[in-house]
Amino acid sequence: MSAAPLISASGTDARVEVLDLNAAEALSFVTDRRRATDLAAAQELEGVAHWADLHRVGRADLLRGAVGAVDREIRDALPCRPLRDDETALGRERELRLAGQGAFMIEEYAVAELATALGLTEHSGRAYVGQAVELRDRLPRCWAQVMAGRLPVWEARQVAERTIPLSDETAAAVDAAVAPFAHRMTVGRIARLVEAAVLRHQPDLAAERAAEAAEHRGVWFDDQLDGTTDLSAHLDTPDAAALDHALDSVATTLGRLGDTDSRAVRRARALGVLADPQYALDLDATADGTGQSDDPATAARRVTPVRAVPTLHLHLHLDAVSAFGLDGSRAGNTEPGADQAEVDLVRVDRAGRRLGARTRETLERWVAGLTPGAGLHVTPVVDLTEEIAVDQYEIPSRLRRQVVERDPTCMFPWCGNAGRHDLDHLLAYVPMDEGGPPGQTSTSNLHRLCRFHHRLKTHGRWRVDRPPGGADPGVVWTSPHGRRYLVTSDGTTRLDPVEPPRS
Repeated sequence: MSAAPLISASGTDARVEVLDLNAAEALSFVTDRRRATDLAAAQELEGVAHWADLHRVGRADLLRGAVGAVDREIRDALPCRPLRDDETALGRERELRLAGQGAFMIEEYAVAELATALGLTEHSGRAYVGQAVELRDRLPRCWAQVMAGRLPVWEARQVAERTIPLSDETAAAVDAAVAPFAHRMTVGRIARLVEAAVLRHQPDLAAERAAEAAEHRGVWFDDQLDGTTDLSAHLDTPDAAALDHALDSVATTLGRLGDTDSRAVRRARALGVLADPQYALDLDATADGTGQSDDPATAARRVTPVRAVPTLHLHLHLDAVSAFGLDGSRAGNTEPGADQAEVDLVRVDRAGRRLGARTRETLERWVAGLTPGAGLHVTPVVDLTEEIAVDQYEIPSRLRRQVVERDPTCMFPWCGNAGRHDLDHLLAYVPMDEGGPPGQTSTSNLHRLCRFHHRLKTHGRWRVDRPPGGADPGVVWTSPHGRRYLVTSDGTTRLDPVEPPRS
């Protein structure tokens, strides 16, 4: 069977029957597509840098939009200087320096338009723009390699990210050292070259970075859906070595006491042992033969440490409360045909953080392992279908809980920020003594926004509306360039663009 051509006769819509290719043709097909992808990425990068050029601070059309009152919820002091140096500029658009020393400033809200069109978060969009400008203006050798197709964009962006904080001299040294060989280097080796340049050209910065790294030491936990938790830590190297040694020591002790799990699992359990110093001492005593019991069964039981579990907050529907027997109505009811509701998932919060849904089996395992004094708090789920409305600007706690339950993250396209947030009125609130209608602070007129996207919505020429119908209609955003996005609790969907509003 002859292979299908790699390019269609018309030169468009080149569809390839990959399964018809032999090994050599398949290899050529894959490498051709990779080269085409790299070229397209280079052209996109060039377009991003040009977008930044079109939105340099100081353009004649910068002062678009009327000057009005500042939203009362966002009068906080701003970390960056507003574009207009007057009292009415609080909360308004600021200027961003996203690339390194000497780079031009960019209009803050312009990045939001680009990032949303590319399906990026605001943070990722700012990083992309900054790296594009950094490469073109401060790393010209690397930029030329990218445009020639010899250096992949993703690798060049890694270089740019590391040179943005550096002086022009150091950035130029990195550019000269890396550009000829970057396509043959790993990211780790590039990072070492950058650090070497910093040590040589900016030793004060190297010392400052070392001190700053020490300030960012910490330990973080990320709860997973399967009932386990990922742990990451940033430690001084001697402390990390000491912890590594201690984990090995406890894992070895657990093995001596009959624990048959893999060494990796025993090291993970060793962290729980070290969290209870008395248990660790008892474990060592048992392993040394100085414990109170030599019974192997007793020793095996001690392999599993007793864990102190913080209070878990369970958010259940009312029928779920009954199905678990937590309301006393069905606990222990095992009669055939008993009216037991099917409950498979439970939403769990811990220490103010939403952990998400967990299976009933996971919950039962957690409950079985609770130690005396641990807490279990059950809260029925808020009714999201009820329309709550009040005749005031301030949001009562019952309404706030409902909106936060409905909107788990910021409702701007692609944002997903679940941290600090504002509850924003979709239609601006008008005081009733100034002619405003009743019930403006309501379920349907509120949505959750992070602080930046609240400012963007208020002052950045974005429009937002709530479409009618459905249990979760979400909100529809329209950008200054007429691009539309539907945001629901399930995420962001691109919609057909509309004619952009005239400036």
